[in-house]
Amino acid sequence: MQRYITFVISLLVCCVAWSQSNERDFIRMGNKYFRSGQYQKAETYYRKSIDKKPTMEGYYNLGNALAFQEQDSTAFEMYKKAVAEPSDNALKKSHIYHNMGNLTYVSGLREMNTGGQNASQSFQQAVDLYKSALRLNPNDNETRYNLAMAQHQLKKSQQGGGGNNDKNKDQDKQKQEQKQQQQQQQQQQQPQAPKQPKKDEIDDKTAEQLLNSAQQDEKNVQRKVQKNPSKRKSLEKDW
Repeated sequence: MQRYITFVISLLVCCVAWSQSNERDFIRMGNKYFRSGQYQKAETYYRKSIDKKPTMEGYYNLGNALAFQEQDSTAFEMYKKAVAEPSDNALKKSHIYHNMGNLTYVSGLREMNTGGQNASQSFQQAVDLYKSALRLNPNDNETRYNLAMAQHQLKKSQQGGGGNNDKNKDQDKQKQEQKQQQQQQQQQQQPQAPKQPKKDEIDDKTAEQLLNSAQQDEKNVQRKVQKNPSKRKSLEKDW
């Protein structure tokens, strides 16, 4: 009986504490689980935060947790709700548009690889979203790079360059280039025999010059060996 009463009292205390938690408390808990890679638990707390009070941060963090669980379409909807929340924080809104652009860009790549027909539409949407992010944060180099990539893929898809055929062509081209590089490396690594004049083309004067040159080279090598005996190179760093 005593154990039962203790359990009831502790349960009531937990319920009171739970009811007094605000949306920020749930976001903090969600962030804790998100940083540790427990995205499903993080999602649970972000949803509780939104139930308490819908905020841009709550929707944004929920979108991130869903994106890491590869629930791209649902994550995109959460980002849309986040950017619709009233806020004067341009930097945070630019992050939302950036992530939305990433999702649509990945969708476009998926369409290209599977031979889908909506690759151009996805890339165009990614371009528009990256531009929206840059309007709010013009100094974001990562978004600017992603925009350039999306524009490149959009151009390829509009020219009929999407699908597996292009992928196979790129792979064949890479293989051919690698083969050429290997052949060049093999040629460079093979010792080249010194060109010697034909025997009948060497006169006595030329033969004497070649002999003197060889003797002088040998003397130089011996002089260097005597002057610089084998040294042990130190592998320690200078501190």
